Amino acid sequence: MYLKEQNHMSKQVHFTSVSPDAFNQLRDKLKQLGLTLEGNEGNINEKGVKARYNYNPDQQSLEINELSVGFPASMMVNENSLVQRMTQMVEEYGGRTA
Repeated sequence: MYLKEQNHMSKQVHFTSVSPDAFNQLRDKLKQLGLTLEGNEGNINEKGVKARYNYNPDQQSLEINELSVGFPASMMVNENSLVQRMTQMVEEYGGRTA
């Protein structure tokens, strides 16, 4: 028996009205999920989650690109549910989806 590799589409999400405070709160929340955002831009590659992110404090915009979820994170979340969680977190702090 073999497991067929699931082919997930990578996701992207773009938020606006994300204040620096909101971005810091989001970083703290994501750190609890085991995802570390170092600085305003970079890559996430932890626990099977991969993404590129770019936060612009002047424009208060946050873009997350090429988001994909693999094992072991895929046991708990997928691309859609992770985007949903991030969206809820951002909205909690006054941001919104662009």
